[in-house]
Amino acid sequence: MMKKRNYLPLLLLLTFLIKGKAQDRNYLTKTLETSGFRIQPTRLAEWKKEQKERYLSRIALLPSSTKQALIKKADESLTYEWPALPASSYLEYKRTGNRVNFERKQTQRRDRLSQLVIGELITGDKKYLDPIVNGLWATLEESTWEIPAIIGLQKAGTNLPDPNENIIGLVSAETGLMIAAIEYMLHDQLDSISPLLTKRIRYELHQRILSTYLHRDDLWWMGFKGQSVNNWNAWINANVLQTALLTSTDTLELNHILTKTFKSTDFFINQYPADGGCDEGPAYWSLAGGKLVKLLYLTKRLSSGKLDWTSIPLFHSMGSYIIDTHIDGDYFVNFADAGPRTIPDPVSVYRFGQLFTDDSLQGFAAYLFSLQDSRPPDNSLMGFLETADLYTDLTTHPKNTGQPAYAFLPTLQVYTARSNKLFLAAQGGNNGESHNHNDVGNFILYAEGHPVLVDAGSGIYTALTFSSRRYELWNMQSQWHSCPRINGTMQSDGKPFKATAVTATTTSNKVQIAMNLEKAYPETAYAKQWKRTFLFDQTKNTLTLSDEYTLQKKTGETRIDLLSACLPKEDSKGEIGFYDTNNRKILSLIYPASLLTPQVEEKKMDDEKLIKEWGPQLYRLSFLLNPNASLKGKINLLIK
Repeated sequence: MMKKRNYLPLLLLLTFLIKGKAQDRNYLTKTLETSGFRIQPTRLAEWKKEQKERYLSRIALLPSSTKQALIKKADESLTYEWPALPASSYLEYKRTGNRVNFERKQTQRRDRLSQLVIGELITGDKKYLDPIVNGLWATLEESTWEIPAIIGLQKAGTNLPDPNENIIGLVSAETGLMIAAIEYMLHDQLDSISPLLTKRIRYELHQRILSTYLHRDDLWWMGFKGQSVNNWNAWINANVLQTALLTSTDTLELNHILTKTFKSTDFFINQYPADGGCDEGPAYWSLAGGKLVKLLYLTKRLSSGKLDWTSIPLFHSMGSYIIDTHIDGDYFVNFADAGPRTIPDPVSVYRFGQLFTDDSLQGFAAYLFSLQDSRPPDNSLMGFLETADLYTDLTTHPKNTGQPAYAFLPTLQVYTARSNKLFLAAQGGNNGESHNHNDVGNFILYAEGHPVLVDAGSGIYTALTFSSRRYELWNMQSQWHSCPRINGTMQSDGKPFKATAVTATTTSNKVQIAMNLEKAYPETAYAKQWKRTFLFDQTKNTLTLSDEYTLQKKTGETRIDLLSACLPKEDSKGEIGFYDTNNRKILSLIYPASLLTPQVEEKKMDDEKLIKEWGPQLYRLSFLLNPNASLKGKINLLIK
């Protein structure tokens, strides 16, 4: 049987944190204050020299085949014509809601520039320098480094960028770090072409990133005005701090930025679930906890160990979360906007393992890297440098697939369990979480690594995705999750709509998860009680889903909806089979035919992202509660 993770010490800690004032953790700020660490000119110069030499030496040690593949990419970019980013393209998002057309062009420009720089770092061949300069100049001359979907941070709102106001968002912070890393790694080469180029780079980085960061505290992701924050906070703060360290030589300025990034990132940590769970899902983990760990590791090395994070269990739990939500291969639990297939950043996973001397995390990072064919990224300069730095570790450490028999995240209210055939993930939570879908009580079920009952996730983001009309999108609604529809009523959005009385227990290779769902629905559902229980038998490879309900009255149809990646077919009265695209039966579902009437609806995928993840369609299997059923009852569905 797979290893069971011992959660008793964690649960005791969680009890304290949940009852205490989690918002007062302030781990980064307190550690900085007690350590007395300040960036000094001598240490800064040493760190920059050490880091650059380390990167170059590790690049030199990459296998020849890896280098050749990266050089090929760089050579393909030698004749790249940098596409214009005209005002009409920038305004398309405001006019139509389409954000993809502009972002594809901008992303391609960034990718090509990174590829050229990687080629130069590997070969030292000066043939890449003029194309690099062209790419740099094109980037430096952009009116903003931010995308149309984020420019709304400016006071003028979603429009063309305001020349009188600089903002920092996800893409500008990423771009700033890329530009800083280019100047850091190729300073002498760029100076040999024109010293004014590096002067321009430092000017733009200071104006757009460092000065803006120091003089603003009103951007929502910073958290200084009491706003809720999400992965933007850790992602941007980590990039800003690293940009500053690579660019600035003013230690007074750097210490101000260090203090401010710590204060801001503390807001992210203070709001993080006490069990270390990422409410945005594993597909966002690399940009949340995965970004935080890079900040932690960076500052520990910069401070020569004075900033030590190993005494903080929450940070370790943030790393362990990514193992707990792994299904098989590149399949991960994908509640909310997260997609079902992702490969979390192996470098972030390994850094967690290093910080906490956790061999399972280091082994899992090696496993994830093998899923990437053990190749560093070619479209991100910093990603390439960080991966090259760890290449030997990631390719020689024994692999660990990270498959605990069960994992309970009671603050996040996500629970997983597996047998030698099945994998279950169920969630409680509320409908006001980051990247929320109305999905309290939802669950997914995989058989031998294949998706059977699924969460569709999110399609390509548009203006509608993060607007007041978000829940008009079908895949955000509870009726397109494996949830009940009570008296024809779906769940409502907002934190008050939540699961209650959520519990999870284990006994003799059985996992039981239970929760009440009635508060996830508006009053018009007339649900006095709706208790959902999952009984997962790891020995028999079965899941029993029980819905025990009490209705105040009947005003519409009540259904149990299940969203399936397999075709549900009625094999016989009272039994549904789930069939894959080869017409192979994957699982069976036994239901009480006297109480329920099954219906199957095909849902065509009309979104490029959803088609890539699920194929041309998904299926909704609905069990309609018979009209003559009493107001109180219990429904049992057995899946085996």
